[in-house]
Amino acid sequence: MHLKVSILLSFFCFFLAGCSIAPNELKTAERIMDTHPDSALYILQHLKPVKYKSGSDRALYGLLLFQALDQKGKQLPPDSIITFSLNYYQKTNDNPHIVKSLYYKARINKWAQRYDVATLLYLKTLDLAKNNRDYFLLGKISSDMGDMFSLQKDYKESLKKYQQSIIYFNKAGNNTEARFRIISIGKINYYQHNYKKAQAYFKKALSQTKDSLLQGTVYQELGINYYLTKRYDSAQYFLRKSLYFPYKGTNYAIRCNVLAELYTENEQVDSAFKYATMVLKYPATFYNQRDSYRILTNIEFARKNFEQTKIYMGHYQDCVDSIHKVESQSKSTILENLHNTTQEADSTKRSMMLIVSLLLVFLLLSSLLVIYLYKRNNRKKKQLNAFKLQLNNKQEFVSQGLTKKIEDAKAQQAVVRKNASVEYKEKLDKELYNIALHLNNLDDFNREMNHAFNNIIVTLKTDYPTVNQKELIWCCLHLLDIPHADRMLVLEATSDSLYKLKQRLAQKLNLKTTKDLDCFLRNMTEIKES
Repeated sequence: MHLKVSILLSFFCFFLAGCSIAPNELKTAERIMDTHPDSALYILQHLKPVKYKSGSDRALYGLLLFQALDQKGKQLPPDSIITFSLNYYQKTNDNPHIVKSLYYKARINKWAQRYDVATLLYLKTLDLAKNNRDYFLLGKISSDMGDMFSLQKDYKESLKKYQQSIIYFNKAGNNTEARFRIISIGKINYYQHNYKKAQAYFKKALSQTKDSLLQGTVYQELGINYYLTKRYDSAQYFLRKSLYFPYKGTNYAIRCNVLAELYTENEQVDSAFKYATMVLKYPATFYNQRDSYRILTNIEFARKNFEQTKIYMGHYQDCVDSIHKVESQSKSTILENLHNTTQEADSTKRSMMLIVSLLLVFLLLSSLLVIYLYKRNNRKKKQLNAFKLQLNNKQEFVSQGLTKKIEDAKAQQAVVRKNASVEYKEKLDKELYNIALHLNNLDDFNREMNHAFNNIIVTLKTDYPTVNQKELIWCCLHLLDIPHADRMLVLEATSDSLYKLKQRLAQKLNLKTTKDLDCFLRNMTEIKES
């Protein structure tokens, strides 16, 4: 503490004296970065990098600023700063600083949820850092990649990355970071519905530390775990407790977001509104913001405050669009496989060049090796093309709407259906709808329909709890303008039973006749979009 105070006092003295000693201050900040990041950040924030004439000073300033802000869990500045540092160090072939600059450029892309760009930068960083023994940096890279795999629901690969990061952090002697990864492994378990196992990991991490930042994170995850198991009293206790602990990144928004969801479940509207609003005041992901705006939209609509409902709905739709962009990105696992395959192919090419250079001395042997390596290189290229094709298919799938998916599927069956029997055509149609609309998995179907029609499944279940799943499916098929014959096929109903279904549905929705169903359902979507 005395050292920290003395450093700050020295800084003020130099500053007031008006001496231009920025390079010395940069060296001071670099020297104390690991032991006193607060002091280093204070020094950097009071410097004016625009006055630096030396490219090395500007590059070092940008790198140190990113490092200090990242260590304190604060928002990173525009990537133009770290890009300048990276470009400078690449020109001077300063590999240690290139590695750090690449890492922080990857970090800012991860924070911005540009996971495909971040993945490629992390992999490039690993290529340059694999021969050094900076285990802390290697641990952070593995951890960050684990986070991205987890968000993209590649839980198996995510778990591997977290376990690898724990090994690196233990080698670096950083027990706190290793325990944070124990928490991350616990999260993977509750994503996979292993709630008891998740709780065991959280309690293990909590029992091994007195770090307030880590404790707050554990209380947060315990609260979420209890919320997912519908133990709302325990969830509320731990989530509210976590609010009094420090946080990094989006954790505070996450805590408020889950509390807002919890109070919504308990029909405590004022509390739900309070915490949903708080989410928007802190750094948050598009997912947290989307859920917050959904809650605020529903509350304002219930209050008949339609102007504010319209505003929140607009923000909600913006978040949904942003999430679609995030989810349409290439998966990190595919990019990693593609990168590794490329590296292997490059290695093969270098080997071929070496063998060719020895051709005159080992003519016969080198000829055999060249043939072998040529075939092996072709296999690698085929793997690359397969991965690229998989990426293109992924992009095409994400961009298609529900109706277009059905039309395309029917078009693909045109030849088969031409001379097929009636029974076989029905079989093809049923299979088509099962695949296109996820009818074999009601959770996926409900999620798809909620996205397509502004939460219609949730609204109908909430406002009309007597409506059953079959009737919900009919509503969605109707909104998708699915032909009557296809509806009979999907719902396994005759024309009479389908009509009776519509009659029962109209009664449950308090409608006079079945003719009012179309207007009612269309109005529901129009109200939510207005």
